[in-house]
Amino acid sequence: MSLGLLVPLFLLGLAGVAIPVVVHLTRRRRRDVVRFPSLMFLEKIPYQEQRRRRIRHWALLAMRALAVSLIALAFARPFFEEGVDGAATAGPREVVVLLDRSYSMSAQGRFEAALNEARRVVSELGPLDRASVVAFHRGARVLARSTTDPLALRGALDTLHLTASTTRFGPALKVAQTIVEESDLVLGEIVLISDFQRIAWRGDEGVLLPPGTRLVPVDVGAAAPAENLAVADVTLARIRDGGRERVRATARIVRRGGEAPVTRAVTLEVDGQEIQRRTVEVAPDGVATASFDPFTLSRPHTRGAVRLPPDALPADDGRYFVLSPGQALDVLVVDGAGAPSERSLYLRRALEITLDGRFALRTRRADGVRPSDLEDTDLVILDDVRLDGASAERLRGFVEEGGGVLVVLGERSAWPASAADLLPGRIGTVEDRFEGRGGHLGFLEYAHPVFEPFAGPRSGDFSGARFFRARAFQPHDSAQVLARFDDGSVALAERRVGRGTVAVWTSTLDNHWNDLALQPVFLPFVQRLAEHVGGRVEPQPWLITGRVVDLADPAALERAGLMSPQAAGLVDGSEQVALTPSGATVALPGGEGPRFLELEEAGFYTVRPPGTDPERPFVLAVNVDLEESDPARLDVEALTRQVSPPAAGPEAGPAFTDAGALRRRDQERRQSLWRWILLAALTLLAVETLASNWLSRRRGGGLAGGAAV
Repeated sequence: MSLGLLVPLFLLGLAGVAIPVVVHLTRRRRRDVVRFPSLMFLEKIPYQEQRRRRIRHWALLAMRALAVSLIALAFARPFFEEGVDGAATAGPREVVVLLDRSYSMSAQGRFEAALNEARRVVSELGPLDRASVVAFHRGARVLARSTTDPLALRGALDTLHLTASTTRFGPALKVAQTIVEESDLVLGEIVLISDFQRIAWRGDEGVLLPPGTRLVPVDVGAAAPAENLAVADVTLARIRDGGRERVRATARIVRRGGEAPVTRAVTLEVDGQEIQRRTVEVAPDGVATASFDPFTLSRPHTRGAVRLPPDALPADDGRYFVLSPGQALDVLVVDGAGAPSERSLYLRRALEITLDGRFALRTRRADGVRPSDLEDTDLVILDDVRLDGASAERLRGFVEEGGGVLVVLGERSAWPASAADLLPGRIGTVEDRFEGRGGHLGFLEYAHPVFEPFAGPRSGDFSGARFFRARAFQPHDSAQVLARFDDGSVALAERRVGRGTVAVWTSTLDNHWNDLALQPVFLPFVQRLAEHVGGRVEPQPWLITGRVVDLADPAALERAGLMSPQAAGLVDGSEQVALTPSGATVALPGGEGPRFLELEEAGFYTVRPPGTDPERPFVLAVNVDLEESDPARLDVEALTRQVSPPAAGPEAGPAFTDAGALRRRDQERRQSLWRWILLAALTLLAVETLASNWLSRRRGGGLAGGAAV
């Protein structure tokens, strides 16, 4: 421990201690000459001149000098620091062992080597050393903290196992930094055991180890695998074939490293049974594709996997997915009572022309719609319909429960005043606003999900469509305008009502009032609009490790593409259990609160009521993050330089010098020794004043201003 000064220049104030001493030692008494005409009446008194003065009250002078010294020291802002800039080289250590357990450590016995290195560090601890064990991957977990018990440390190491997560050095180093900063030992040592992948460190984590701490990297991944093959992605295309729903799987195989092309077998499994096998040839650092024949999807929560033969890194040799049939959006198209049958032809054909059958389409006349038609319906499209009050109120309940309504305005469109608040605005009259060759769309909200797919170049051009007629529309304050014509009038607006959406298109979706239906962009635009208003979420066949899913939140499940009618039992408040891919059981309590499931393993998570074994339980497929498969290496020396405490002396770089100054300033601020020193100086001055006055009264004066001499 040493004493540091934040502003040492103020120590020059110590020179003020000598000023009163010099003044009192060098001052001489002056003789005033008074001329008298006669000295006969004056008594001659012998005069003794004291040329040199001496100090008579050493205690008072010492108090004054000490008070001045303390004031100068207080302004210099002193503080105590331990082992500054690594000055201490011997003594008990605070050792923190950081052990990487991401899935890349499963390659070629790296994890076993890492455990052996950690046990070696523990065995070499001194009798006064303290050690901690921190296991990390994406996050960090302290298994043993600041203990001298080697049995506790070895026991913590024996409980470690690999995870399916990625590597991040930031959380682990910050935990180690905290442990060392809170320690009362002079020396700190952080042993980082990892394979040092480049993805583990970005450089902006803000880690700076305390003074007297050194980072000891232990690289167990120096011998990188010769090559690694991984199933990078699986595309699952749905096809409608004779009323059956079929799925065509296409896998992308990525190879890193290698010296010559290799041939590998790729298998497709459905519900645990291998149904197809393909052989692919992959060049070094190349990509190959394995396409499988379509298979029939007839049962909910069908498990699937595409696998490669195990290699040096087996965690990325498989890709898991879960599929359920019946993912089509149920659409009810309602035509006006007197409209011709071909009025909604373009609209219906745009929704029917899909390879994956994503829309299940039904058509009704406005006077033939029954309340039962809204059951199991996701989207209602009113194509130039005059709606009555009772039908509008039924639509209100339908939308509030999560349904969608798309109103396509035409010449006969009308909306009851009693349900005017259901629309995003007020419908006006038919207007021929566009003269000559017609108007165009002048504004599109490309940040909105409807138009986002058309934001990029060559992704869809709306400028070629011409509009000749439209209905005037005055949007409400709560509405969002998604498109406008070039004269500023509203083309498309929407409004959220309850859990559903109501949207209004102010022109027709045929070739009567515009020629949008004749443009190439018409089909994808209508499909995106229907999917958005109908609330369709693209099914998500798998999740990535590290995510947390709330199984009690149906809206969250639906947004994640995980909800299905068969999974409705998950949100009824009953108790559930989840079986992990490794066979462990996770209890999910019942009630209205959240039920969080942390996805830590790759494979299939099965969720079911306890004590039951349903034939088709709810299943989540979880895959590893493939960025962990990247073998690119990190510059270990650069990492060590970046997080190590700054070097002492002028040779330290400006970044390190600034960091050291900030750290010393923070230490001084936390200790605040100057307050106590200044208080001691003021107390000393008060005592000196009292003592000086007492001596002055005792001697009858003469000590004022010179009591110490």
